[in-house]
Amino acid sequence: MAAPRYYRGADTGRQAERDRFTALGVEMVTTSPPGAPVAVFAKFGPVFRRLIDSMAPAVRALVDSGNAVIFDHVLHDPAMYDSWRRAASGLDVFTVGVTCPLDVLEARERARGDRVLGRARGLVDVVHTFCDYDVTVDTGAMDTSACVVEVLEALAARSGVS
Repeated sequence: MAAPRYYRGADTGRQAERDRFTALGVEMVTTSPPGAPVAVFAKFGPVFRRLIDSMAPAVRALVDSGNAVIFDHVLHDPAMYDSWRRAASGLDVFTVGVTCPLDVLEARERARGDRVLGRARGLVDVVHTFCDYDVTVDTGAMDTSACVVEVLEALAARSGVS
């Protein structure tokens, strides 16, 4: 959604440059001390923050136009959560937290081959700390089908449908 000059491969683990453009967009910052397992977080500059803050209102426009929407978003910080809450104001929103143990996250990160190694470790203690969910599923403990069943059961219970 943004010109490559603003992230230069940040999500792929191959961020080749850090310059005035990546400072406006996304810079991957390693936070772990030398010798420790790598932990990385994304530092969002004003161009990328504006883009991120526009996502939730764009989803709201889809909903307001009569579309059924599932919005999958990794909330990196309270500002992203607040942006979503403002955009969703007045809507009946059903929230699902998707979690799994760090070792599983890191194995998936390595297996994908197109992610920054250390990003899972950098986010694991952040993303679920500032919001509540209607239901939380653990994809490390349950397969996809079991997660879907749990989400549908929680949704039915909340809406009074059996």
